Amino acid sequence: MKFDKINFENLKVTPEFARLHAHICADGYLQKSTCRRPKKDLLKHPRKNVFRDVYAIRYVNMEVKLVEQFIKDVMKVFCRKVTKLRRHEYEVAGKWIYDIFKNSGALKSNNWFVPPAIMSSDDAVKKEWLKAFFDDEAYVTPKYKRIVLNIINENGLNQIQDLLEGFGIFSVINGPYKYKKYYSYHLSILRNSIKKYFSLIGFSHPKKKRNLLELVSQM
Repeated sequence: MKFDKINFENLKVTPEFARLHAHICADGYLQKSTCRRPKKDLLKHPRKNVFRDVYAIRYVNMEVKLVEQFIKDVMKVFCRKVTKLRRHEYEVAGKWIYDIFKNSGALKSNNWFVPPAIMSSDDAVKKEWLKAFFDDEAYVTPKYKRIVLNIINENGLNQIQDLLEGFGIFSVINGPYKYKKYYSYHLSILRNSIKKYFSLIGFSHPKKKRNLLELVSQM
């Protein structure tokens, strides 16, 4: 099968793909832009329309370990190299890749969703989706003994709660809380499920991993 013929229906849902999907939902985004075709290309292939649409997925993160993981996962799933756009932003171009993530729910902050193919997958896939999303979005508070997500997507947060419950990790969702022009919701993993999150999911983010270890050591 040629890679440009892959779509979400025939793509194998692996832990690597699950991580990529979670990263695009959390600290990434889909990018579509219009640009002028290079003069060199127009000389070789004259066209009436001198503009073309460009499609890409992008990931923004300062943590080196997460970026390295993202780059490896892109190569593993799509056999593509990642381009560094600026200091903390990375891109993978290609309309077919863009379409895969768009069709599988990696949308904007307020309307992304976890697709059925991941929600009904095995625990290894679900675990990596959760870990990647929490790596990007969660914060650990040893003082208050909890792990918290603060996002504006209530439906997505409900799906995360369902995924966590599949591992026996229980949480509460509070909100909405108004901040400027947005409403956000808090998902909190409380003390009675912290150790289970630590043993079954965890973090790849080094600082969050240390904070979680500190929190567990207090319990």
